[in-house]
Amino acid sequence: MSLEEIRELFDQVFNKAKEKIGNEMATWHRVFQFVLDDGTQFYIELSGGEYRIGEGKHSSPVATLSTDRDTLLQILRGELDAMAAFMRGKLRITGNVLETAKLRQLIEASRG
Repeated sequence: MSLEEIRELFDQVFNKAKEKIGNEMATWHRVFQFVLDDGTQFYIELSGGEYRIGEGKHSSPVATLSTDRDTLLQILRGELDAMAAFMRGKLRITGNVLETAKLRQLIEASRG
């Protein structure tokens, strides 16, 4: 799966979550770095109720999430809970682990 396909999937997640979370997201200003096992690096920047996905490495993410492509897709599709992936060692987080709660909130809000 390409970065463009990940972007499209995250776009669906973000738009569904925005319907449920709404104005609260406008106060979020965070960058999450993703490093996939195949060497792919990208980041998701949440700011002012919008998001942007950038390729490569961000200079100051609040946290870095490392996983394989399949695990990331399962999390974004709602097939695997991010906390369960973390507890099973399928998702590694460095940096401010507590800040990733906003990302998890976004993914959970997109379900159902």
